[in-house]
Amino acid sequence: MLSRLRFLKRLAVDLPRQARLAYCLMRDARVPLHTKIAFGAGLAVIVTPFIDLPAAIPVVGELDMVALSLLALRLFIAACPDDVVNDVEQQVLEGRSVFDEDLRGGERVATMISRRFDHGDAASHHQALPQEPATEHTGVGA
Repeated sequence: MLSRLRFLKRLAVDLPRQARLAYCLMRDARVPLHTKIAFGAGLAVIVTPFIDLPAAIPVVGELDMVALSLLALRLFIAACPDDVVNDVEQQVLEGRSVFDEDLRGGERVATMISRRFDHGDAASHHQALPQEPATEHTGVGA
């Protein structure tokens, strides 16, 4: 039971870190194209509903998709050039990786969209309020 909890904790910590690293490596031009294609194909086989992977491979039947995904991530990272992996890991640690840049870009887009909706809601709310009829004042005693 304790080993299973340790595995789940490691999975919860390791999977996001490995996924971020793999994302950056997939976007890095120094990683060979055939390595990227093999990783993409591996993930496609894992997530495709048309192939019953556990029935096709007896040993894999005990693993679930998360563990298979982690295995695919680790194999992909291991197949990448070591100097590229080290460089990208350093970029991730420093917060200047492609993942971090894309995340910041996504935040900017989400903020722009949110502001546009807020502005649109404010304009529609303003139009929906009943307007008081304009009264014409011509002066004192009119």
